[in-house]
Amino acid sequence: MSGSDPSGALAELYEDRIGTARTDDEVRGYWLFALGVLCGALGVIVFGFTAPGTGTRALGYALVALSPPLAMLGAVVRFPLRRSATTLAALGTLLTAFAVLYFLVVFPDGWSRSGGNGVVNALYAAGIVLIGLAGAVVPMVTDPVYEEVETLREESAGTATEMEGTAAELDETTAELEETQTRVRELEEELAAASAELETLRTSRARFELYEDRAGETRWRLRHRNGNVVADSGQGYSSRQKAQQGMHSVMRNALGAGVLRIDPEADEADEVDAGEGKDADPVPADADDPDVAVPTEDEDVASRATFELFEDAEGDWRWRLRHENGNVIGDSGEGYASKSNAKRATARVREHVAGADYLRIDPAAFEIYRDAAGDHRWRLVHENGNVLADSGEGYSSRTKARQGLDSVRSNAPDAAVENV
Repeated sequence: MSGSDPSGALAELYEDRIGTARTDDEVRGYWLFALGVLCGALGVIVFGFTAPGTGTRALGYALVALSPPLAMLGAVVRFPLRRSATTLAALGTLLTAFAVLYFLVVFPDGWSRSGGNGVVNALYAAGIVLIGLAGAVVPMVTDPVYEEVETLREESAGTATEMEGTAAELDETTAELEETQTRVRELEEELAAASAELETLRTSRARFELYEDRAGETRWRLRHRNGNVVADSGQGYSSRQKAQQGMHSVMRNALGAGVLRIDPEADEADEVDAGEGKDADPVPADADDPDVAVPTEDEDVASRATFELFEDAEGDWRWRLRHENGNVIGDSGEGYASKSNAKRATARVREHVAGADYLRIDPAAFEIYRDAAGDHRWRLVHENGNVLADSGEGYSSRTKARQGLDSVRSNAPDAAVENV
């Protein structure tokens, strides 16, 4: 028997009108049985409305004769029997069909002889016997097949359950993969933002300069690309190494340093304490003053120094960067007309100090920078801060600006001087 699920138009009609079929054979058996009943009914009708000794009457006999074997075959097929039973029933049905055909040959005008025909009777009877054996005897001498069908169904159900579990795991894995991809995209965006911030620090618009003053001491200053000095060391160092250490201390601490206002009286006391080698505690700014920023806890963690705003003896405002150990590691180098200007100067220092490179001037040095229009230029800076020469024009790239600088460096020493 067939263990597959029923399908097709006849199976749908069977399910709609009769019930749910478990196998295709159940559906086929029912419709074979119905066909047998239909043949018998048609045969009786034809027999009742035809005259004896006619070919139509013979057709009625044939239809009635086919009815029993078809109905029996439908029952055998519909039962849950082994394939050998259905094969034997099909063979019996073929014998009865051959007997009916032979009947039509022998009696073309109907059954006119009372004795019949022995061959027809023998074939028909043999077919009926085979179908009966298939439906009644074979099932009694063979094992039942419903156990195999149920086993197959259970295995199919188990396989379906496993497939559903696998599909659920696949959906879960897909969801986890999507979450991972989303997190990767977020990390990529954070990395891109961090890279952009780092690039901003690296491309500072200012540069540190190390130079020797007239007293032979080494100093540093932070020069913007427009030529202005943003900050300087405020004191000379005995060696270039110590000047670099002081410069690096400013680079580490200026970015996160808070801003405190120092009153003139406290400023003088701080200078006395510093001169005596004592640790001076800066006087904090008034919290109600909107122009003065009080350092936060985050700023204290990020930096070990503090910007101090104070008014000098001439009434100008200045700033200095004082380390927590009390040492002044940098100052403005010049006075400002107002406290707000001095505070803006500390903001410029924060902006440029982290990514600023430094230029060694001994006694002069070339510097390549970008102007306000975004072009690259070069200038020759003396240790006293004066610009001795510049490119006079902007270049589209740093490489071209360096080529122009190298051309000046190679040709200027031997160039003649002409009066124009």
